[in-house]
Amino acid sequence: MDFQAQVRAAGFPEDVQVTVRPDGGDRVFRAVGHGTGAELRLTAEAVRMYGEGPATAAALTQLRKAVEAGLPPLGADGVAAHLTFLGD
Repeated sequence: MDFQAQVRAAGFPEDVQVTVRPDGGDRVFRAVGHGTGAELRLTAEAVRMYGEGPATAAALTQLRKAVEAGLPPLGADGVAAHLTFLGD
């Protein structure tokens, strides 16, 4: 499944843009909308442990929950808050 299909399946609001970028072996998911935003790091270790699909789905679910709770404002330089997802 392509990334945007996964974003739609995760149930993000249409006015929130969700992207992903590599950072070393990790991936950083970013949700931004209306001057607010947050980022969540998915580690390479988590992907190895849980598998590509389940790890991505878990990261998107946590990011969507942050959107539903209300994202913090972006910094003046466009920097988004960094979320921590504590799994097991």
